[in-house]
Amino acid sequence: MDDREWMYTGRSSQNSLTNEWIDKTDAFLERAFAIVKGARSTWCPCSKCGNMRRQTKLDMGKHLVKNGFTSDYTRWTYHGEADRGRDEVLRQRIEEYDDDAGVGDMLNDYHEAHFDEASREEEPEATAKAYYDMLSAAQQPLHGHTKVSQLDAIARLMAVKSQFTLSRDAFDIMLAVFGSLLPDGHILPKSMYEAQKLLRALKMPYEQIHACPKGCILFRKEYVEEK
Repeated sequence: MDDREWMYTGRSSQNSLTNEWIDKTDAFLERAFAIVKGARSTWCPCSKCGNMRRQTKLDMGKHLVKNGFTSDYTRWTYHGEADRGRDEVLRQRIEEYDDDAGVGDMLNDYHEAHFDEASREEEPEATAKAYYDMLSAAQQPLHGHTKVSQLDAIARLMAVKSQFTLSRDAFDIMLAVFGSLLPDGHILPKSMYEAQKLLRALKMPYEQIHACPKGCILFRKEYVEEK
């Protein structure tokens, strides 16, 4: 990983950008969209979106000029530079939902539907609007001091449950402990039932998949018999 100081020293305002910042931000954009293989949007690391909203390449560039990079984003974990530690193995597990259920497409559709919300002439059909509202709520931060969404938190915790074959009671206790450590007003589910209810409402499947103890592979699809 090269020195990323330029991300913050090269932009003092949207009207004051160094040539290095411009050149390296352009290179970042090329990299970010090269790894998503033709997708229209990916996570935007500007200080406003904070890797919680997806943007097109053009809009992401505008956001970075206007807002700058989100603080301390010197390891580009949302853009192909993840450690292969346990946290990233769990993120891989979350991404595994995409292959069978199209969750990535679902999130893309949601964000694309909201790109031009202010200029849209017609409101979405009632059931679609209710669905988008529910998905939007699930992507709200767990509390006011984090960028981790409720949906992402649930997916990560479900991944832990699956990886270590935790019982429902153990999972409920884990949620209770985590909940007791979070600030008042957090929106982490209090039980397995609440978490599953949200995922079912969003049509996100929950399945148990065995993983290598070292976190190097998930035993599914062509690897299902190798565990």
